[in-house]
Amino acid sequence: MQNVIATPDIRATTSPRAGSLKFLIAGVLIVAAMAFAVLASFQDNTVYYLTLPEFSAQKAKFAGQVVRVNGPLDQASIQLDQKTMVLKFNMKDGGIVQPVVYKGVVPDTLTNGESVVAEGKLDAQGVFQANSILVKCPSKYEESK
Repeated sequence: MQNVIATPDIRATTSPRAGSLKFLIAGVLIVAAMAFAVLASFQDNTVYYLTLPEFSAQKAKFAGQVVRVNGPLDQASIQLDQKTMVLKFNMKDGGIVQPVVYKGVVPDTLTNGESVVAEGKLDAQGVFQANSILVKCPSKYEESK
């Protein structure tokens, strides 16, 4: 006699579409998480600054806050004390003059600079106390006119 073992008919309890839907949802969640991480890193690394007229118009709003201000450098106002490493200068745009004081290493390009981005706080006397400065110089590669 021959023994015959019957195998039960096993059918999948889930349809193939349900499995595809799970992978689709997982893929969308992964892509969304990656997009969020990229956008968050860009926002942390972006550097915004106010122009001198924008800052001047909203000084009260920014009192005591760290802010970046960009303005044309008034070359005639530059004063540097070599012993204390204190740099004083004005940013001047039209009739707007903003005195700035910076303590630290002075950029070599200061005397050639056209404009300055200063980061710091406005003090009670209206002097911008910068903790860092970036000097923007004219480009050597500008098109001749």
